[in-house]
Amino acid sequence: MTDAKQEKAELAALRQEPISFRQQFQGQQCGLKHHSPEDFHRSQWQSELKSCGFLIYRWCLAAFFGSGLVTNLVLYYYKGYWFIYLTNWGFLLCSLTSITGAILVSIYHINPERMMRRTCLVKCYWALYWINLIVAHIISILYWSLIYPSDRTHDNPMRLSTLDNIWTHALPPLFFTVDHMVVAHPARIMHFIYPLGFSIGYVAFSWVFYLLGCRDPRGHAYIYPMLDYRKPGRAIRTIAMTMLLLIGCSTLQYGVYRLRVFIARKLNKLQ
Repeated sequence: MTDAKQEKAELAALRQEPISFRQQFQGQQCGLKHHSPEDFHRSQWQSELKSCGFLIYRWCLAAFFGSGLVTNLVLYYYKGYWFIYLTNWGFLLCSLTSITGAILVSIYHINPERMMRRTCLVKCYWALYWINLIVAHIISILYWSLIYPSDRTHDNPMRLSTLDNIWTHALPPLFFTVDHMVVAHPARIMHFIYPLGFSIGYVAFSWVFYLLGCRDPRGHAYIYPMLDYRKPGRAIRTIAMTMLLLIGCSTLQYGVYRLRVFIARKLNKLQ
């Protein structure tokens, strides 16, 4: 084997090897280009080209969050107020991410070569996956630390049952962290910009909600007390704290990715 061919073979064998921590902070790492799109349609732990087990797992996750979304909408739509809450934006993300992932893996199983050419779809899915992964943690942390007691009062018409409360505020970060250990997706620290953009979008929505004089189901001029723009100091502190928390969660999930790669390398599962 020539040196060129040997080098090419070695690169192919190590295509999932992550870039160095220092390289993570280069501007180009904000992008969504990845040299091996098949990583988004496979599990880290499968050896064969296709895995029926991973495909079934993907559809089970999609069915779990898809059915949860439908149930939540039916029970708590409440004249459209369902759409003003960050929790519900996040739960919608969970459903979209899991269902999209299942569809893409299904297409990959039918025609792998055709799916490899759908680079735009893969990029959109990668961004959606990372936004969902980080936002699920942010919602859970903020809810259980700042909102939970006042949310459980009986005068709240949007009060969730205990099951739905756990389903929307506790299970998403748990399930998608486990999922992050199952999939073969790469991770980049600089991708925190995508959940950051999503969060800024929600802040802008809550600001417009306030400016238009809208009211929540209990008649408040805010959606969440910590985003009461009549108290700008508190609102700014909340936004700043959330941004820092978001960067921290992104870094933590990057650590989960490196842990997965480390275990895969030890088990000779790094492809």
